[in-house]
Amino acid sequence: MMQPSFHQFDVHPLADALLPYQGEHLDVLLAEQDAARVADLQLQCQCLDIQLCGAIFPRLISQHGFHERGAWLLPRPAAHNPLLIPLPATATADELAGIICEQLTSRLAQWPDAQQAPTLFLTFDAMIPNIASILEGIYLRLADRVNYAGVNAGSGQFTAIPCLFDNHSLLAQAVSCVLLPHHSYPLLEHGYQLTAQPMLATSSEGNKISFIDWEPAFSRYQSLIRQQFQQHLTPEQFYQYGVHLPLGLLRANGDVIVRIPVAVTEEGALLCVGEVPDHSILTLLKAPQSPTAHAIELAGKLCQNGAPERIELYYCAGRQQHFGQQSQLEVTTLFTHCGAHELVGALSLGEIGSLRPGDYPLFHNGAILCNGEGRR
Repeated sequence: MMQPSFHQFDVHPLADALLPYQGEHLDVLLAEQDAARVADLQLQCQCLDIQLCGAIFPRLISQHGFHERGAWLLPRPAAHNPLLIPLPATATADELAGIICEQLTSRLAQWPDAQQAPTLFLTFDAMIPNIASILEGIYLRLADRVNYAGVNAGSGQFTAIPCLFDNHSLLAQAVSCVLLPHHSYPLLEHGYQLTAQPMLATSSEGNKISFIDWEPAFSRYQSLIRQQFQQHLTPEQFYQYGVHLPLGLLRANGDVIVRIPVAVTEEGALLCVGEVPDHSILTLLKAPQSPTAHAIELAGKLCQNGAPERIELYYCAGRQQHFGQQSQLEVTTLFTHCGAHELVGALSLGEIGSLRPGDYPLFHNGAILCNGEGRR
């Protein structure tokens, strides 16, 4: 099969870059600053009989670093046949889960390997506010017939943009779904640690936490920052602290789900990337301090069955903001310790996966989601 290529629109003509993929199935990861190129991509792919599936991300990633512009062109096997599904904004999370599963039913019925469950890879528009609840509805319908993984696409400014596309459509409020072979199960890790006593989200709805321990959520967050770090936090400073000190959602089995707060409302509520169910148990988390230790551990897991030819990686934008320049070191360490020949990927706005294969699908922030493709 053809190899992936990184395309820079201002350096080479798009038609020349796409010509080698004529008649193929092609996934495209497109940098947000080149979002205006979607129409040209669609036109060129139609002319070359290329089956196109794409998503817009804040930045792209290669072994050389983070890229503000460009596109990853990722050829896929003929069996790779994504569904781009618009999701009505007025529907409930359970209704949206039903819409997704209804469209997947025939694909699952035709899955060739009854012994090995496929991986359902979902790419959501990051501005959909109830993704965790949609995942719950999907799991109630499909259970362990699939493994679960995925990412969120969209703008790094957390503003609504159309961010998912195929040959004919460019959509917001949508999801792209594809069934991948069993061996394509991606690994997901975050490495955030508990730092404070548990608290209760006494009033929350969707991704908004209004009260923590019966106190306005921002006031409670301020007091935690003051206790832990002797800093007086203002709303203007909020996001720069939120990526370093996110909230943790504690699950009954001991797992911790990261929720990065990104904004404060006038009423003192916290807006997070991802839902926080009412009466959730919360704690303050401390982001990983070393950009290398976690990467080496993850590389070891990726290499358990041999060094991969290529790593496909989705790296949370909040994690990149936390590590700053050191995020490049984390990515480079992961790449070099894997022994892979190539790294392709993007900054994501939320990650989907299970902390162990076969587990319930969870919506994460601050994580790395990656998969090793091909073995040497």
